[in-house]
Amino acid sequence: MQALVSKTTALKRRILYLESIPGISFISAATVIGETLGFESITSAKQLTSFAGYDVVLRESGSFKGKTKISKKGNSHIRAVLHMPSMTCVRCNPTLKQFYQRLKPHKAKPIVALIAVQRKLLILMYTLWKNEVNYDPEYEIKKQQEPKALAAQDSIMV
Repeated sequence: MQALVSKTTALKRRILYLESIPGISFISAATVIGETLGFESITSAKQLTSFAGYDVVLRESGSFKGKTKISKKGNSHIRAVLHMPSMTCVRCNPTLKQFYQRLKPHKAKPIVALIAVQRKLLILMYTLWKNEVNYDPEYEIKKQQEPKALAAQDSIMV
C-alpha cells in the first residue's frame, strides 16, 4: 500500500491529512480511501455513512416501535478498519473522547457509543479529505469562541 501511495504525491499529501487525526494509522486511512475510491462519488456525509452501513434503521409498524440499529448494508471493510482506531480515539482524541463519554451512559451497551464514534470519525476523515486540511484538536473550542453577529444590531451613536 505504501509503495502505491508514494508514487502519487497528491495522494500521499492527502493521506497525511487523515493521519493527522490521533488514532488513525496509514493502513486505516489508505483502506478507507481505497474502499471509497478517494471519496470520488460521495457527495455528502449522509451518503458516506449510508455507503459504509452506519445509517440508522427504524423498526416500526403501526403502533409497534422496535429498536433502532445501524443497517450494516454498506461496506463492511470500512466498518472493520475503523473499529480499532475508534477505540484509540476514545482514549487520545479530546473531541471524540468527550463525545463518547457523553453518549455511553445513555446507551444500553458501550459498543453502541463506540459505533457512533466510528461514524463521526468517518465523517471527520471525509471532511479533512475534501477540505485538504490537517486535523485541529482545538477546532471545537475555536468554533464556540467565535463572536456571533446578531441579525438586527443597531449602532448607537453617543
